[in-house]
Amino acid sequence: MESIFESVREAPLLMQLGVVFLISLVPFLEGYVAAPAGIFIGFPAIPTIVAASLGNWLSVMAVVALYGKLRKRKRDKPESERSKKRMEKARKLFNKYGVPGVALIGPLVFGHHIGAFISLVSGASRQYVALWMTIGVLVWTIAAGALATAGVDLASRVH
Repeated sequence: MESIFESVREAPLLMQLGVVFLISLVPFLEGYVAAPAGIFIGFPAIPTIVAASLGNWLSVMAVVALYGKLRKRKRDKPESERSKKRMEKARKLFNKYGVPGVALIGPLVFGHHIGAFISLVSGASRQYVALWMTIGVLVWTIAAGALATAGVDLASRVH
């Protein structure tokens, strides 16, 4: 595992940012995991946060754009018990806080992708969901990246 980290750490910057971008596309990993992971490995903070934000944002916007097709596919597929519990939490959060709450609090429970889907299923417009999911992705990724940068900086001062 250490050799993999070392290989990635020594790769050209564009390749490093590509890895962060790819990680951030994955639901439940998203930008708020990809940015700190890249920063902890040793990638430069600002480009890493930008790559993680962009990847996460693009994948969430794909959910918004493809909502109709995803909804039909979701309807045809049986839900697991775990998935049902997550969806119920998402619906409660949506009913209580609306799209802004799902975008800003949702990642603690189910991630931006499911949050976007729940918001759309609940009747919110695509534009409103896109706006708030953009805000949510940026807030979470920038905050996670800033905390990771502070942690790396603090750790380097201790050693």
